[in-house]
Amino acid sequence: MIVSDPPPDRIDDPGSAHRRSLVWDLVEVVALAVLIYLLIAFAIQPVHVEGTSMYPGLQNNNLLIAEKVSLFFDGPSRGDIVIVKPPIPASDDFIKRVIGLPGEWIRIAPNSTHVGHVYISDTRPTTTGGGVQINEPYINGVWQDEVECCTASGTFSPLLPVSGKWVRIPRNDYFVMGDNRNVSEDSRTFGWEPRSGIKAIAIARFWPLSELGLVPGARPTLSFLLAFGTLLPMRFGRRRTKGRSSRSRRAPS
Repeated sequence: MIVSDPPPDRIDDPGSAHRRSLVWDLVEVVALAVLIYLLIAFAIQPVHVEGTSMYPGLQNNNLLIAEKVSLFFDGPSRGDIVIVKPPIPASDDFIKRVIGLPGEWIRIAPNSTHVGHVYISDTRPTTTGGGVQINEPYINGVWQDEVECCTASGTFSPLLPVSGKWVRIPRNDYFVMGDNRNVSEDSRTFGWEPRSGIKAIAIARFWPLSELGLVPGARPTLSFLLAFGTLLPMRFGRRRTKGRSSRSRRAPS
């Protein structure tokens, strides 16, 4: 009778296990890179502020993070700082604050000392003096330029009565203004801002480091948390906006 030798014990190759580990590490790195790319491309964007139309809340050369996710579910709220493509020829996006919402009635008029004020009403006012004056602690001091508004297109006109004129914001449009009212090019000059022209909502400032934190009026969102997790990758792909402000995406002021 012939007796065969038993098969040798199986011995794992340490080199093979090491190679599998390297492959998985590479897959994880690539997956993370793709995730960060998609996050930057579709959820958040860096913003470089140019100009002073949003002073004092935002200043020239501030670097911000803006989020896009909430725009897929709802429009911006009053007080949000938004990156917009203005409805006029412009090489850069602008950065402004949302003042009037779709369907609201808006009036801009000076007081007895020619300081401008914004009034809002949900229903059509029956008198010139109706509506509610918006509390705006963020603006840069007194505002005495372009304080009579609005025409049917939402713009300023020196032919309006001194008290200003009530006009309704169209259903899919917004009224946006800069915080530094005396030097800002905004809805008083270019009219209603279409919903489709609002590109992102500014949520945080990451430069200068001494002012790191939420931008004035920002609402914390899931995108805000994601944004801080990607600050370092974003610094390599800034775009610009003007405040007329800037995209990093430049937004002029």
